[in-house]
Amino acid sequence: MRYKCIKEMCLPKCDGDGFEIPNEYGFVTVGSIWERDDEISFIGGDVHLDSLNDDSDFGWLEMPFEELKENFALIE
Repeated sequence: MRYKCIKEMCLPKCDGDGFEIPNEYGFVTVGSIWERDDEISFIGGDVHLDSLNDDSDFGWLEMPFEELKENFALIE
């Protein structure tokens, strides 16, 4: 399933082990496209999304279902 961001988000960045990097943040931009992967969970989120955008601050995101519904729209 693919999703489109409908509300800009500012989130902390994580290192390769999934730990937050102090004082480093990135943006998820409106219109960016993400693919859901229900087989992966790096940090225990309900939903794992992989970026399909070359210019994204994040290669992947994990979040609760509620945040997915608030910030993303299913497109396919």
